[in-house]
Amino acid sequence: MSDNLKVLHVLPTLKKDGAEVQFANLLTEIKNTEIDIFTFDLYEKGDSIRPMLKNNNLFFKNSVFYLKKIIDKNNYDIVHSHLPKADLLVGLLSVFNKKFKHIVSVHAKYGTRKEESKIKYLFSNFFWKRILNNSSGVIAISKSIYDWLVEERHIDHNLIKTIYYGVKIKEREQKVSNQNTIGMAARFLPWKGFDKVLETAKYLKSENIDFSLKLAGSDDIGYLNDLKKMSKELNVDDKVEFLDHFSDVDQFFEQIDLFLFLSESEGFGLVVLEAIENNVAVICSNISPLNEFVSNEFKSLVNREKPDQVAKLIKSYFENNCENLKKAQNIQKENIKQNFSIENSAHRLENFYSNTFNV
Repeated sequence: MSDNLKVLHVLPTLKKDGAEVQFANLLTEIKNTEIDIFTFDLYEKGDSIRPMLKNNNLFFKNSVFYLKKIIDKNNYDIVHSHLPKADLLVGLLSVFNKKFKHIVSVHAKYGTRKEESKIKYLFSNFFWKRILNNSSGVIAISKSIYDWLVEERHIDHNLIKTIYYGVKIKEREQKVSNQNTIGMAARFLPWKGFDKVLETAKYLKSENIDFSLKLAGSDDIGYLNDLKKMSKELNVDDKVEFLDHFSDVDQFFEQIDLFLFLSESEGFGLVVLEAIENNVAVICSNISPLNEFVSNEFKSLVNREKPDQVAKLIKSYFENNCENLKKAQNIQKENIKQNFSIENSAHRLENFYSNTFNV
């Protein structure tokens, strides 16, 4: 019989988003823990991480009673929840079942971003805070989230461990130029900064910079039409190509030279890490947590409220045969190779499991 810890991960959905993709990638590097998965939604209507979970037991039903049955039947050492719905339901079940330890991963500053429902989170936050403070441990995916949990949500700092997202570092050939192609990929949402990218494009065009812009993502709330209208109002629609969500984001990175990410708020910003791993230089908002892993030697961290200055920086990156762009890319890549590999993230997670279970 195995001495490995037995852990159930609970996710509200298997929709292929940042937290879910990171979870699926982590599983490939977990060596000494038995992992099962429960979800309320397989997300069969769209792009799902289900094909990435072939080596794990997967339980599915939109029922908290079925989740309770799975937990009671399998005698898990740890139940690890992701995102508020799962946190609240597992926290509720932990009141009636003291046999497992509850660990919570916090993937974002829930309820703080522009146009998110404040009423929705106002009701749940009271219970969510109590659940986190009564849990066995909390994982913050960045220092930014750690600080938010302690200072604004008043979570006991002794419970919290920061474990950064990571990426698989692959052997890649030297990036081939795409003739000054700038790109951004994310869900089309107001706080992601697509509007700031379009404003930057306006200044680039006014300076007669030779460039093209590719914007890719899923249109969850109908915001794409607003962006298309804005591109015409700014007279940059001839420079911009709007693309659908890429199931394999590496294919998007092959088409661009520079990743421009002017988000207002991020839990981590996994897509930025993925861009750097793909040998694409990044210019992004100087916000935490992006400034926790994007090197700034070539002023890559910018004030998103000054698109004219961002445009000047991009111009300098494209000058002299893209000399500064190439230097920034090399430095950024070396940093993540040393500090943000998926192997490091998995190792830290398993250590956290062990330390939490043995308390």
